[in-house]
Amino acid sequence: MKTIRLTYILSFLILQTTFIFSQEKNSIYQKAYAEYVKKDYNNTVNILKDDNLPSVKTDRYLMLKGDAYFKLKDFENALKYYKKAFKLKNKTAALKIAECFAETNQHYKAVEYLKIYLKYPDKLLRSEIKLLPSFSNSENEKVWINFWKEKHYSSYEQKLDEAKYQISKENFAEAFDILDKLIIKNQKRHRAFEMRGDLLMLTKDPKAAANSYLKASKIKKRNLTYKTKAANAYRLADKNKIADKIYTEIINTDFYSPEILINKAKNDIKLKKYDSAKKSINTFLSFFPDNAEAHFIKGKLSYLQSEYINALEELNESIKKDHSKYEYFIYCGDAYFKTKTYESAVNNYLMALDLNPKLPEVWYKKGIAEIKQYKYKEACEDFKKAKSMNYNKADDYLIKYCK
Repeated sequence: MKTIRLTYILSFLILQTTFIFSQEKNSIYQKAYAEYVKKDYNNTVNILKDDNLPSVKTDRYLMLKGDAYFKLKDFENALKYYKKAFKLKNKTAALKIAECFAETNQHYKAVEYLKIYLKYPDKLLRSEIKLLPSFSNSENEKVWINFWKEKHYSSYEQKLDEAKYQISKENFAEAFDILDKLIIKNQKRHRAFEMRGDLLMLTKDPKAAANSYLKASKIKKRNLTYKTKAANAYRLADKNKIADKIYTEIINTDFYSPEILINKAKNDIKLKKYDSAKKSINTFLSFFPDNAEAHFIKGKLSYLQSEYINALEELNESIKKDHSKYEYFIYCGDAYFKTKTYESAVNNYLMALDLNPKLPEVWYKKGIAEIKQYKYKEACEDFKKAKSMNYNKADDYLIKYCK
């Protein structure tokens, strides 16, 4: 019996250690990635110091550190970490090494590594590579010109490039035709499904786009980009339960982008999973404390839970960081109204209307707040504006107060 109990305890400790290790990995990667997104590349490098990393280093850490050095134009250190990632069979590392050599005018070495990269499947298309700023130094070099005379892309990849070009020219019918033919010919072409999803998003069909992204993600199961696009598209299509399942899968991986948490929080709110939304938005704010939209979502969440003082704190913070969004002022006005601070409510509604005067419900709300202050003349003007925009809720107030 003691042996069984001891085995159970040891198994539990191993599981706990594994969980803590996984959390440690997530914490370091997400912190470093957040600093990279905020363009604080020095801090990215500092977080990814060897002493801070878990004992088992992966190519993802190395690539992110290389990217930070690359942005700092420290190409010597960038090369160092890209080469380490390359040894761990990271395919993108070959392209980044080529970029480093191009940046330092070592064109022969740049072409050498680019040639390696182009042997991999799922590589960037020719048009995408040629747009990379690092290779602008190489365009007139003989070795570069000769390199592009060789055939590096299959007919399928060339068709993808053609579809991308048609999309850039807004020739959507032509692009759909190319992509549909590629998919009909081979149902395993995940990049064609992804590009079709992108095209469907451009043509305002998020539900169909989500299905395309999901098909791409089922072909390439470890591709978080496809899953993220699918979840975001399902959210926009109001397929929130499906989106929730995918968001949860993503954040349970080691190297998810913390930016996804803000969309997960929005999705949680639609599902009225307020505790989950609060957890997501608080985690997001731990990485991006100055993000105005996150403060707005947190304020909206508090408002929905009738925590109006907390809501005002967050909503005012969102306005402080970004006063160009009329939605922020509307919710702030609503929260002031709930706390019976009617003058502040009116001021916020007025700011929203300055940004967008075609908001009949806000004219109506402003009128209600003015009635609370016995400002009947001003209120009647607002009700009339709301009524002129076919907002029929204003009728009763017009009859009662505006004879």
